[in-house]
Amino acid sequence: MKSENKKRANSLVILYMIFLLAILGVTYRYGSLAIGGYDEKQSTSTALKDRAKRGSIITSDGYHVAYTTKTYSIGFKNHELPRENREVFAHMISIYTSLRKDDILRKIENANSNSYVMLSQSLTFKEFHNLEKLSDEFRNLGIMKGYKTRSGNYHFEGLNGRASGSERHYPYGNSATPVIGYTRDKRNSYFKEVVGMKGIEKRFEEFLRPQDDGFISADKDIVGNIIRNSKIKEKNVQNGYDIHLNINLAIQRKVEKALDKYKKELEAKEIIVGVMESGTGKMLVLASSNRFWGGNIKPEEIPFLQVKASEYIFEAGSVLKPIVYSIVLDKNMIKRGQTIDCENGSYKVGRKRITDEHRMRIVPAEEIVIHSSNIGMIKITEALNGIDFNLGLRKFGFGEESGSEVSLENSGSLNTPKQLNSITYKATASFGHGFTVNFIQLLKASNVFNNDGKIVTPKIVAYLKDANGNMSPPDRALHPDGEQVVSVSTSRKMKNILVRTVKEGTGKKTDIDGLEIGGKTGTAHIVKNGSYIREYHSSFFGFANDKEKRYTIGVTVVQPQRNHFASQSAVPVFRNVIELLVEEKYLKKFN
Repeated sequence: MKSENKKRANSLVILYMIFLLAILGVTYRYGSLAIGGYDEKQSTSTALKDRAKRGSIITSDGYHVAYTTKTYSIGFKNHELPRENREVFAHMISIYTSLRKDDILRKIENANSNSYVMLSQSLTFKEFHNLEKLSDEFRNLGIMKGYKTRSGNYHFEGLNGRASGSERHYPYGNSATPVIGYTRDKRNSYFKEVVGMKGIEKRFEEFLRPQDDGFISADKDIVGNIIRNSKIKEKNVQNGYDIHLNINLAIQRKVEKALDKYKKELEAKEIIVGVMESGTGKMLVLASSNRFWGGNIKPEEIPFLQVKASEYIFEAGSVLKPIVYSIVLDKNMIKRGQTIDCENGSYKVGRKRITDEHRMRIVPAEEIVIHSSNIGMIKITEALNGIDFNLGLRKFGFGEESGSEVSLENSGSLNTPKQLNSITYKATASFGHGFTVNFIQLLKASNVFNNDGKIVTPKIVAYLKDANGNMSPPDRALHPDGEQVVSVSTSRKMKNILVRTVKEGTGKKTDIDGLEIGGKTGTAHIVKNGSYIREYHSSFFGFANDKEKRYTIGVTVVQPQRNHFASQSAVPVFRNVIELLVEEKYLKKFN
């Protein structure tokens, strides 16, 4: 009977507290970051600290692909909770937090009677303030009881907590990785912070990280509210900068889904795609088939942490032919109506025999790009000296970092002018072998022909926004836009050749009625331990334009096991990307 009365009493207390809290509500005031503490001689002033938090990463269509929430710890002194009240205490805590009643009771039972019981170190802001209200009610209802100090004063601490750290969230899973990167935890004394480790998180760590904590020092009234009088001292919190991307999450996710499909079909190691506004360099898409979830990286995803678009270097192969051809053309070394003897697809350079997949004899010079003749490229570069060849490639951005906002970039390697005076080095470089580049460099260089010969830097980040709403672009002083790489005339001739390559040559399957499309395929052997092996990179770099908008698009398929020729691997991916741009109304077909 006594046990039943006790249970009934506990039930009534619980019902009363639920009713009481429902009436009172849970208010969010500029409150303390420490709960509880009542004393008969309690101070009438307070000093509160407001921890700054890390900035967010936001896409151009407004999605927060990475953001931070603050976490809070909560606990109490075990001797303030009478044994007979443990059940109702645990039940109420479990109602207003995500903590489980059984877990709460277990922690209490396992603690010494005079010890401090830490209930959680990862409460949300809402849960923390819920418990702030509960602490007062626990005292009022006698569920928790204070004690007398040595001086004879009554003291009650109740639930006791503070800001304990921060959690980084990636609500859209693996989308936009590895570009946005990830963070790791770093604990300073009792407070857990996160620091950027890769991608945008790492590149902009200085700006994303919390800038300055806020505080308030003031008198309190009898119920604990802050009195805003002349004694108040206050500093606003300065959270980290928000990083706003040019990447659009809607189209990014659609491209990623397509890459997942093609990776499986082609049995490829990875597929990389970039879509860039040709006039501005704004990166609409920078996607990979190899992604990870920043909040829960699995062991098998560790190789995916690299931003391969900037860190992985390779010999590009035939996608370099238009660039090399334009260097020669811009120096007036190819005359109007000039023809080239492509030797019926077989030609000896030194002791090495060079062959073409598409055999040709004597053809107009532009046909060597349209039909991708290695022999033709060797012949048109014969008179080009090493200095001009090296300088021409450097003007297109090879041999140096692209200037794009990535945390790490491998700028590859170029042949020296002396090497490029050698017949063998010059011959292999003429068709895109013998030196290494990365994906973003190729996208930047290929864009020149869709931008009247001017180079622009691929821009992943649009602007940074501080806690006061001030916006500023990233520092791009080392990579200014607008340098004239080749003349407008040369650029337009190359653009026409690339359109013909799609209409007549190796890029036929990318042609879509109602759009201006141009580009070049490239299939290149992979070098391992100084020798070419029977593995390939397949690429297609080009552009797609309607009457108003111009986009430069790049595709690289790494080690496809099926259909390694670019026309059968990179080209279908390229076409699919254009179709998605039309579907999402970035491009509009014209008659």
